[in-house]
Amino acid sequence: MRSFRTILILSAWALAAPTLAQEADRPASPAKDSAAIEACLKGKETSAQRRACIGSVAGPCRETQDGATTMGMSACIGREHAIWDKLLNRTYQQAMVGFDDDGKAYLKGAQQSWLKFRSQTCQWPYHVYRGGTLAGPLSSECFMEQTALRTFDLMTIVENGDH
Repeated sequence: MRSFRTILILSAWALAAPTLAQEADRPASPAKDSAAIEACLKGKETSAQRRACIGSVAGPCRETQDGATTMGMSACIGREHAIWDKLLNRTYQQAMVGFDDDGKAYLKGAQQSWLKFRSQTCQWPYHVYRGGTLAGPLSSECFMEQTALRTFDLMTIVENGDH
């Protein structure tokens, strides 16, 4: 009877182990990811200093077992891109507040041009790696980096009151 209990207990652990491993590898919440980037940006005043924050969520995520796959890489990059996109939109709205109507129209046009630039710039992997699995993560990483860089540009506008 004792060995039957041991077998049951070991079987339960064997069945639970993958679930427990998934729990450990589960991505941080968007709030934690956002807090990590905000903490990284704190005290950094220039775009050059802020560049060090790009990859602060995606990098550690990609170092996990799940992040090492093509799909995992894209998911890690997507997590961070979502944060930069929110920061970009928030900073864009802050920049718009300080402009008169002409300045707002100019910034809106510049932002629309930048969106086209980012899209064209980040589509290159699909032309280079036609059908290859690397195209997705490379394109996603480009979108993430370009979004972060544009956020830094807008932060500079807001902080310097250049409008």
